[in-house]
Amino acid sequence: MGASLFFYAFADWRFLILLVTCILINFLLGLRINSESNERKQQVYLYLGVIFNVGLLLYYKYFNFFLEGFYDMLNAFGVTSSHTALSILLPLGISFFTFQNLGYLLDVYNEEIEPNSNVLEFSLFVAFFPKILSGPIERASQFIPQIKTKRDFSYDTTVDGLRQILWGLFAKVVIAENCAALADPIFNSYQEQSSSALVFGAFFYAIQLYADFSGYSNMAIGVSKLFGIQLMRNFATPFFSTNIADFWRKWHISLTTWMMDYVFTPLSFTLRRQQKLGLIVAIVTTFVLVGLWHGANWTFIVYGLFHGMYFIPLVYSGSMNTSNAIAQGAWFPSIKESVKMVMLFILVMFTDILFRADNLTMAFDYLQRVFSWSLFSIPWEFLGSTTLFTSLFILFFFGVEWINREKKHDFEVRNYPLLIRWGFYIFLFVLILFFGKTAETFIYFQF
Repeated sequence: MGASLFFYAFADWRFLILLVTCILINFLLGLRINSESNERKQQVYLYLGVIFNVGLLLYYKYFNFFLEGFYDMLNAFGVTSSHTALSILLPLGISFFTFQNLGYLLDVYNEEIEPNSNVLEFSLFVAFFPKILSGPIERASQFIPQIKTKRDFSYDTTVDGLRQILWGLFAKVVIAENCAALADPIFNSYQEQSSSALVFGAFFYAIQLYADFSGYSNMAIGVSKLFGIQLMRNFATPFFSTNIADFWRKWHISLTTWMMDYVFTPLSFTLRRQQKLGLIVAIVTTFVLVGLWHGANWTFIVYGLFHGMYFIPLVYSGSMNTSNAIAQGAWFPSIKESVKMVMLFILVMFTDILFRADNLTMAFDYLQRVFSWSLFSIPWEFLGSTTLFTSLFILFFFGVEWINREKKHDFEVRNYPLLIRWGFYIFLFVLILFFGKTAETFIYFQF
């Protein structure tokens, strides 16, 4: 526990007091909710917890956003006013540990778990260092029992954790950072680029975003395995999906399942009389909140809105809950599966422009500029050795994911012959050593 608090303080010591305060308040509220026999008093303590945790997010993450929106509204009604944004530092990992605390209180209130009476165990659940900065968003019902039981050293688990760390490091410093080197110049000067170059930039940014966050998640899960603790899987080869619902079942799984359990399910139950319309409202509302969770910017809200709207055809066709395994029992997908995967990737790729853009004006201007006659030109200025090697690395990256798509993680090669396993290890080490780029931070650290 002390090591986790030191890790957080080392990242930014100014918010250590805030983290400890969050831990103690949620710990005590969980006990009070459970100890009360009066349901109204239980609700009071739950509401206090929701107000406290959501209030932290609203202040640290969204205060200036809503303040600016308020003054814009006044100006729209002819009330001339000006304001100065507050200088508010965003605590690292606040979106992740706040959602963990909220989920814990809701589970205690719904009697799905017993509250934890050991403050050190609860503190470790909240502040466990591999996950506190960028997840996964763990559930108390899965995490706390693991730290209550004695954990013995397991050679197989330790080696598997090291494999996952190696794969995550490769995804981050080789795939994500080389993609960033290609995408950033295009986004930074998008008004001067041809349409084909803009598509080029959008493609490499989509890969960067995935490799960056999945790489972090794999490293976090791998490090946790070294301590005998299994974190939940956060990505499960999402780009091998054939519809948007299946994509979100495999993309940022810990956030998606949290939103499904605590937002979508109660909201869809409330709107069940409206049938499909109610289901659509519940889905769109949930994904708008998914977008808003990422940050205080209209780009994230519209990003979530678009993804929610992509579900509408699935709702009316009744195929939202279908999740067919791709190329089951075969080496390669069928033509139909391939077309669906490519079309879904293109849809996600263009929507990710909203994720990368500074504001809505830039996002829609970027998208508008894609559709011109220069779309059919060749962006020769970006076709060099960096592009060639990065493309080959991406093919290798997705090739390994494809082979392991039905396994527990993307680099589960424990059953491969010894020479093949070590061939993989050495190859990845060489790529990291010679082609890896220095990474200052992870994209999701800002959330």
